[in-house]
Amino acid sequence: MHVDMDAFFASVEQYRNHPELIGQPVCVGHDPKKGNGRGVVRAVSYEARAFGIHSGMPVSRAYRLCPDAIFVSGEFSNYSIASGEFMEILARYADGGRVRRASIDEAYIDVTFGVQDYESPVDMAREIQAAIRQETNLPCSIGIAPNMSVAKVATGTQKPNGITLVGPDPQDIINFLAPMKVQALNGVGAKTAERLNNHGIDVLEQIQNMTIPELWPAMGRGSSWIHKRACGIDDRPLLDNGPRIRKSISKDRTFMVDIKPEAIETVHETISGICERIAEKLKNKSLQFRTVTIKLRYSDYTTIQRSRSIPVCTDDRNLLEKMALNIFDHERKKDKHIRLIGVKVSSLTESSQQASITDYF
Repeated sequence: MHVDMDAFFASVEQYRNHPELIGQPVCVGHDPKKGNGRGVVRAVSYEARAFGIHSGMPVSRAYRLCPDAIFVSGEFSNYSIASGEFMEILARYADGGRVRRASIDEAYIDVTFGVQDYESPVDMAREIQAAIRQETNLPCSIGIAPNMSVAKVATGTQKPNGITLVGPDPQDIINFLAPMKVQALNGVGAKTAERLNNHGIDVLEQIQNMTIPELWPAMGRGSSWIHKRACGIDDRPLLDNGPRIRKSISKDRTFMVDIKPEAIETVHETISGICERIAEKLKNKSLQFRTVTIKLRYSDYTTIQRSRSIPVCTDDRNLLEKMALNIFDHERKKDKHIRLIGVKVSSLTESSQQASITDYF
């Protein structure tokens, strides 16, 4: 089974943090300030999607599409807690407790043996869906199939609150996949889909009926992989990938007005504030970093990211700020207006005895 939480971030806001927002068009993102705000939408409820709003869209455009939409800033820790609860429930139903996390809001479980206690796989899926709803207050959709690839496709066909079963017969699997757009396959992103479309390949049935040599001009070395997936062939074992380990902590700030090159102190102050918040989060989670990355977006939307690493891990706030400011000052173009600044720490480890660090510059 592939279990995917429905509109996860937005659902956490609606069903756990702000129940008064249930049924309302909700966007997780910065205040659009009546169409003059900056930044992008991080997640949207299904009610907001009905207006054409989608994640990654500028908040100003989202406001124009739906002036009545409700924008909430959101807090990642709330989503992390909800994710942990959801994964614990799945472990109760998975054979051997094995859960393969795909992201913060989706996972695969093998139920080959567990499903034998039910009249049908759908009955088991309904019980899992109800348990998740009762214990986390959140909705989810479930795809059931003989392998991970087909289960993932199945989940997306009846969202939200859907359950889709694809039986084990190979021809039934081929028939299920045939009318799907090529981007329905996990691993086929926008660029790959565009490349396939440029070769006249739009749906999976076309790939099913092609040979590997015929696919080669469009997919090259990926021809065999996509042909197998289009035919519903996926022999990967479902292995538990362990508890989710956070790989990075980052925060961005989009300025209401582009910052002129001569007003650089404003950016310095913003970087300092971001570093303070990240350092606080590191302390709370008992984590240390080794790599600092600066994200810089100019007024023409050109975006760069630059990183530096130190030889030992630390959670020292002053060092974090010093590294971030040094990267920014060294890498910024001194003739360009700045739209967004971001700081990220990565190469994270759990805190142990604090290493002694004096100066790396």
